[in-house]
Amino acid sequence: MMLHLSRSTKLMSFGIVLSLGWFLFESCDCDEETKEQNFPGFWVACAGNKPTLMTYNDNNATIVSQDQAGNFDPADWDCSHDAKSPSYKGSEDRPPFTISTQSGPGGHTIKGHATARTLTAYLPELRDLPFLPDIPPSPAAPACQSSFPDVFGTNQLNAVVTQITTCPFAIKAVIPVVAAPLQVAITPDGSTALVTSFNNAVSFIDLSTNKVAYTLTTASNINPHGLAISPDGKRAYITSFNSSNAVVIVLDLTSPTKATIATIPTISFPQGATLTPDGSQLWITSPLATGVDIIDTLTNTRVTALAINQSVDVAFNSTGTRAYVTSQSTTPGQVYQVNTGTYQTINTYTVGVGPTDIKMAYGNGFLVVNNNGESSESIIDLKQNAVKTLQVGLNPSGLVFMQ
Repeated sequence: MMLHLSRSTKLMSFGIVLSLGWFLFESCDCDEETKEQNFPGFWVACAGNKPTLMTYNDNNATIVSQDQAGNFDPADWDCSHDAKSPSYKGSEDRPPFTISTQSGPGGHTIKGHATARTLTAYLPELRDLPFLPDIPPSPAAPACQSSFPDVFGTNQLNAVVTQITTCPFAIKAVIPVVAAPLQVAITPDGSTALVTSFNNAVSFIDLSTNKVAYTLTTASNINPHGLAISPDGKRAYITSFNSSNAVVIVLDLTSPTKATIATIPTISFPQGATLTPDGSQLWITSPLATGVDIIDTLTNTRVTALAINQSVDVAFNSTGTRAYVTSQSTTPGQVYQVNTGTYQTINTYTVGVGPTDIKMAYGNGFLVVNNNGESSESIIDLKQNAVKTLQVGLNPSGLVFMQ
């Protein structure tokens, strides 16, 4: 492994805004150059077990003391793992993940990226990115900026949604909603927050004013809980957490009255609602039911049901070809790997007691699972087919990644 240093950047140029609820990933302009004489930049190699800056003079690799931007510092590099391939300090062996980057002479050169865009929406919950790029940790925390996103959270007992600024950390607004709020999600355009309330309501918060602009009152036998918004922002899927009228209601978000356009029967006590990456299917889980429902969002009909009892959460790989479902039906708990083309279980992973939240991380290679029943977290290494469980304490609930 040799890491290319362009003439204007210290490492590969990626732009990322990462927060509780959102990933903004700036793409790079990548060309493939395979001829040494066309390789325009610098790379780091290990010479005598010491980090050494290299470049090409026509076809000959040449040692140089500094790149033109003056960014090379041998103290930033580590030759202890591999006598030929240094690693940028901090980019490897970050528990529980091991990260590497492939680039250099004859490989892919990565040009400077566009300026990162400003994120203006208020962001309440995690939205999955197919993978996270390799980025060395920042040497110091950035100074607070007004553009840093805010976080929304529900307070079930006090019937409010709280807006919190992340830098500095402070309560910015407290927004009253209908009693027993459970989940919150943002429309893709960042204009509106939807909040489900078990007490027969869905609140729509205008994020330009942080006030409830509209409240949809549901029927008395609809107890809103789980919430998912389609990628185009036109539909909301809301589960009704009960057994006598266990359904998913589909709201038309383009309608002024947020009209219910479909009511889909589903498993008892539906709690979780997770869309596939392309938005074509909705997977419904329940910790009190005997299966997982899969709903086709084009026809609003149930496609099939999976025999996975006491399911809680679902994570997909980036292509949507594999689903990973947490289940509390055994002790310790299980994660089921499902082929989404055949709906067959192709593997199971034993995790901790009472697994709840699950998220995919780092190039579809790892899964992280909260085990609420025993205050632990499990790391599933999908490449090695191995599981490691660590005690973390305090019954973990909720799961996000922060770079």
